[in-house]
Amino acid sequence: MGESVAFDPRENNEIDWLLAGSRLIGATLIVPVMEELFWRSFLMRWLCHPEFLTINPMHVGIKAFCITAILFAVAHSLWFAGLLAGMIYSFLYMRSGTLWSAIIAHAVTNGMLGIWIISTGNWDFW
Repeated sequence: MGESVAFDPRENNEIDWLLAGSRLIGATLIVPVMEELFWRSFLMRWLCHPEFLTINPMHVGIKAFCITAILFAVAHSLWFAGLLAGMIYSFLYMRSGTLWSAIIAHAVTNGMLGIWIISTGNWDFW
């Protein structure tokens, strides 16, 4: 659900491997760290209290959980997938108490999706 904004690294029907590889590495190593720092570590806890650093992720309320998941979904072109992923990443963060669980899950999701996209040529999902 939602509409994908395609990224197609092909030129003359040949994959530009430098471009595709850069996209895959960025989506796997950089995006998860930056997004999880903002969405989970900052926003979700800030919605509970402006002194967000004092909030234990295990004590984040349902309101902050839902708002963050919805905003995460809206920020992604495939919003339903973004909603589900945002809920899972938030749950992992809240359950474990460490941001690394959400970062790793996000990295695995993006990495596996990127590998699938490159191997199948379904560029609409990128």
